[in-house]
Amino acid sequence: MASRSRDDYTAACICALPLELAAACAMLDERHDPLPLEPNSRDNNNYVLGRVKDHNVVVACLPYGVTGTVSAARLVNQMLSTFRYIKFGLMIGIGGGAPSSANDIRLGDIVVGSPRGLHGGVIQYDFGKTLQHGRFERTGMLNKPPEVLLTALSNIQARHYMEGHKIETTIREMVAKYPLMGFQYARPAEETDRLYRSDYEHPESQATCSSCGSEQAVLRPLRDSKVMQPYIHYGLIASGDQVVKNGGMRDKLRRELDVLCFEMEAAGLVDSFPCLVIRGISDYADSHKNDLWQGYAAATAAAYAKELMQVMPAERSAHSIFGKGVDSTTGAVDVRFRVQEWLSPASFTDDLYNHEKECMDGSCDWSLAKYQVQTFLTSRASNILRIGGAPGSGKSTLTAFLIRNIIGSSTGPVIYFFCKDTGEGRSEPFQALRTLLSQLLVLVDGDHLYGSMDKLRVQSGQKHAKSVATLLGAFQHALTFLPDAGLPFWVVIDGLDECNNGCLLAAALADSLNATRRPFKLLFASREEPDILDVFRRLDEQVATLKHAEVLELSILPSYVRRPVTAYVKQRISQIRHIKTTALGPEVIVEVAAAADGSWLYARLMIDEIQRLPSAASVVRHLRAIPGGLVDLYRTIFSTLENTFSSVELNFSQQLFLWIDLQDFVQVGRGELDAEILDIVFQAADSGEKVFDPIELAKALCAPLVALRTIHKQGHNSTETAVRVTLVHHTAMQFVRQSAERDPLSPTPTILKPQVLKALYRARTAVWYFSNSDKATSLLHFLTANRARYYYSKESCYFEMAYALWDAFFLRDLPAGLDESDLESASVLMNELTDFLLSSREHCLKWIEIATIINYEGGFKKLYGNVCATLMAAQESLDKRGGQRSLPAYKDFAVARMQFFSDYAYVISTTGPADRLQRTAPDGFDNRPLALDLMRIGRRWAHLCSVRV
Repeated sequence: MASRSRDDYTAACICALPLELAAACAMLDERHDPLPLEPNSRDNNNYVLGRVKDHNVVVACLPYGVTGTVSAARLVNQMLSTFRYIKFGLMIGIGGGAPSSANDIRLGDIVVGSPRGLHGGVIQYDFGKTLQHGRFERTGMLNKPPEVLLTALSNIQARHYMEGHKIETTIREMVAKYPLMGFQYARPAEETDRLYRSDYEHPESQATCSSCGSEQAVLRPLRDSKVMQPYIHYGLIASGDQVVKNGGMRDKLRRELDVLCFEMEAAGLVDSFPCLVIRGISDYADSHKNDLWQGYAAATAAAYAKELMQVMPAERSAHSIFGKGVDSTTGAVDVRFRVQEWLSPASFTDDLYNHEKECMDGSCDWSLAKYQVQTFLTSRASNILRIGGAPGSGKSTLTAFLIRNIIGSSTGPVIYFFCKDTGEGRSEPFQALRTLLSQLLVLVDGDHLYGSMDKLRVQSGQKHAKSVATLLGAFQHALTFLPDAGLPFWVVIDGLDECNNGCLLAAALADSLNATRRPFKLLFASREEPDILDVFRRLDEQVATLKHAEVLELSILPSYVRRPVTAYVKQRISQIRHIKTTALGPEVIVEVAAAADGSWLYARLMIDEIQRLPSAASVVRHLRAIPGGLVDLYRTIFSTLENTFSSVELNFSQQLFLWIDLQDFVQVGRGELDAEILDIVFQAADSGEKVFDPIELAKALCAPLVALRTIHKQGHNSTETAVRVTLVHHTAMQFVRQSAERDPLSPTPTILKPQVLKALYRARTAVWYFSNSDKATSLLHFLTANRARYYYSKESCYFEMAYALWDAFFLRDLPAGLDESDLESASVLMNELTDFLLSSREHCLKWIEIATIINYEGGFKKLYGNVCATLMAAQESLDKRGGQRSLPAYKDFAVARMQFFSDYAYVISTTGPADRLQRTAPDGFDNRPLALDLMRIGRRWAHLCSVRV
């Protein structure tokens, strides 16, 4: 083989300790001979050279006994002068964990520094300036990992969710290759992993923690034996020049900076050497430090680094990337990014994690004894499994359990999607196919496949794929890249009944069985609705044409889950201090478990409701009138909430439930409620007063009906973390939606009374936004100052508020069944909208100018379509007579819409993108100042149009 030169080495691994260096070197697939340094070289480092898969790797360690950010920076500067073509770097070693209730970090776990908010992955916690009164202010921001590593990070995370990681396997291979390492790098006994209270200091006179009181240890639940160890955490790493050995300081910095661990070198690297920092957790950054876990922690970090390099394509470049940052714009990376952006997959990993959390140990084990599940999991033939059950019976939890079982047993790769009708497009077949295809591409991981996907992207002419036919064809084409032989390939869809066309999705995926010769497994979970049952009946009849795949069906009967639901109720009651120690405890368990009759959702909501009750007598009353079924339970919960609310709290909760179903009217923007929207909604409801924390207020007001959902979205350069407010279950969403249809035999909860006029109420909030919110004003200033180069600003909340207005303007009629109070409210709300259109010129024109800029700049004809739809609705309102249409406010609102939008339609057809030209000005146009203002805005921004008819 040809001799190697320094220019052949494109990857670097940096360590701080000999212990870490040994682990990193042991992970090399092969060792290379050392290379001589150049004459007169000032490089004092000592390097180990080798290969991991297709990458030639340089491994370097800080001088013995030297640590800190400055030493690390010096090492890297010398290394880069010697190895000029390094493409990426990994900082591998041990760190001190910062566990919290949100992040269950244990010894041996791995923390990977990744972007969060404004930070790139590493925070230098001790760099800044001291201000008055001793307050310390951190200054500066460190680089994020280069894009080539962030792309690989997305890749390996997705692969881990589908197949699990290989950390333990890699460590076993290391020990088999280097047996002496087994003594220091093996995983210590679990009982040696103790986290002590942060205020409990280690006795200075003791060398070990053998005399530290066990009563001072934090009680933590055992980890699920089915989940792969160690855990891998992604987030911020704190770096500084001093060792953190104090639990109080650790927790203080964790709260301030939202960090996951502490170390001492990375801050000296990441600005001059864009790299990824990987830390194995060897202690808890407190005074109870010991060396027992250091070897294993170093091995886990090195094993993760090896696995990461194995998913990264090797690349040789003729140009050094330093001085300009890591080259992340190579052709292969560009194609992959374009394709993944076209697919825009939903955040599927959070769903698996959230549903796994709901699975008590042993609660789903019953399924493994069922013939249908056994056949599905153990047979090497292709087959289809449908899991059915009533709402709240635990279908999604069982689905997550089976996914984890497939991953944990290494029976083949699995891709999955959880359909949701609560927002963010999660109920669309095309979104399910986009997300499945994205996972499949990561799994197959070939440049040729990505190239063919890129051609499909170009042919589609869409920024984001929305054609089911195109996506299905792409999915089936990608399946042909799977090897013909091997373990089965698994596809799992949960919530088929929550998909807008679940029957289409099921049939399309079943049709894909023939796209590969490899054994293909399909799992669907849904309610047992007639149309869905018909689909599977037809699939069973087509079994001969679908690779002879057997269709297996399992219904979750109450008898299967009564025992685990009862165990869940017992566990929850044992955590309620004021009930568990009284005679009430056994009674609550018996009554709730019997009423739940195998419904996990019912049991959870009932316990949440009982936990809120203030006295033993109120608990007894609740048990005496225990609701029968979910609908009655929802009514009971709303009634309980209303009885405790002040008038302000009632108003806030009414507004929250008006906006929680964004999917009902928003076409562009969010799919679920978050802090930015809630902030506007609550301000509008309370004369502009800001609340302290909109999310916490929503939770406090409306638990247990609302849930907070944390999502992580991987962008091009960073990961966005956000909290969404959603209803606890899709049956709760159905209950809220149905409340808009007044039923005289079923009184509507007071909180939900505004639902019947929800379009008008939401428009009132939108009017407040355009009239009073700084966000609307700031957005207009931004657009005008930046020559209308608009980008989607989540913080502005513009689209949600604009569509709230359009939803009201599209009204053709008022709902039936309104009482006198409703009619009075409708009159007030319609008068406010009429005033907004005709009298509040400054505020209305603010909305119009923002809408004009965005739509003209994008060449969007949707604006003209919305205007025409409004005119049709207003004309229909004027053509009808009698009943509620005789309300003066109703007629005035229709007349105002006709006048305003006739003028605006003329402006758009004259100056902007439109399907049909309306050249004739409406009568009196030139005599109406507001019409002339509309024309002024149209002409000002007419140059932006990219589509003219």
